[in-house]
Amino acid sequence: MLDNLELYLAASFLKNKKYSAATELYLKVNARNESAEAWLGISFCKLYQLADGLKIDEVIDCFKKAKLIDPILERIIEDAFIKRCQIVKIAYVNFYNEALKQQIKENKKVTATLLLTNSNLQDQLGDNKEFSSFIELGYIGEGIANFDLKAGMDKFLEEILLKLNEIDIALKMNVDQASKAYNAYFQMEITVIKIGEKKQRRRKESIATKKYLTD
Repeated sequence: MLDNLELYLAASFLKNKKYSAATELYLKVNARNESAEAWLGISFCKLYQLADGLKIDEVIDCFKKAKLIDPILERIIEDAFIKRCQIVKIAYVNFYNEALKQQIKENKKVTATLLLTNSNLQDQLGDNKEFSSFIELGYIGEGIANFDLKAGMDKFLEEILLKLNEIDIALKMNVDQASKAYNAYFQMEITVIKIGEKKQRRRKESIATKKYLTD
């Protein structure tokens, strides 16, 4: 009973970007009785903080612990995690384009924008009943930390592509590539629309998710 209450409360904290409070509750649950849902929740906390400098390795470590605790639910855990990665991808593109709108309003030079296609989330968004506290959690990007725009738009774009590339690699190495959720994630494509100094020189550069960073 107490575990369920704290899991729901932790999910609420996560949605409201109270990452430390959420993680503390998940750890309390694990201290009493290690829980796949709690470890998965901690992985979400870290995933949502990638823009704040956390590393994808920290995210995957917690995700793996969730799978080890309950191997029977491995596919369910993976699907829930992949869906959150989809949500992060959508949120990151939205973050960038919202910043772009502000740049335009302030009459500042704009160098690029992002276009996300095939961004429908797999199935009906709701997680399996085994992870009931995650229902309705952050499906429109709520709870995901934004990037620091002080470094400028070029740096902002670079950081977004870097983080998305890290997530792509992590998924390829740690989830079942035959799953519907995995295929849905990699059907999503980002196009970087680069804008030259003159409008007539505007060109498009299409980049698939696996080619965010080129040699």
